Amino acid sequence: MDLHLFEEALKALQFPKSSEGLSLNIKAFFISKKIPNHIIEFYERFSFIHSIRFGSNFFYKANDLDEENKDMPNSKCIESGLLIIGHGLNGDYIVLNLKSSHIGFIYHDELYENEECRIENIYIDMGLSLGEFYNKSFNEKGFPVDGYQAEIYKNNLV
Repeated sequence: MDLHLFEEALKALQFPKSSEGLSLNIKAFFISKKIPNHIIEFYERFSFIHSIRFGSNFFYKANDLDEENKDMPNSKCIESGLLIIGHGLNGDYIVLNLKSSHIGFIYHDELYENEECRIENIYIDMGLSLGEFYNKSFNEKGFPVDGYQAEIYKNNLV
């Protein structure tokens, strides 16, 4: 997950280390959704009192993750192994792939407007760890803030 890169970005933001700890509700949610231990440990370490903006990409506070992921159509993401952890400038969701620990985007318009959409068809895997993604969000000019830009970015890396 490249915690050191996440910490570097927090330091560059001059973000105060103010942890609120994980609530019982979020712990129960993590257990019920079989969230891997290394991700739970990450959120135990980085549980803040509010969301954080890294450039134009947002990182949700840990204790809001159950609310962000539980209702339809968002619950389709967690059922597909993608935990919604933030959003980009236009509202596309930032998700953490629970198998690969890569960050990606979900096209929010498709998610909300097309009940029949398959999550894998609206998911753009950035191939970046959480630390890489948020560090680049803060430090790299022109870094993607939505699914469309993520596709272009990935294609330019190949």
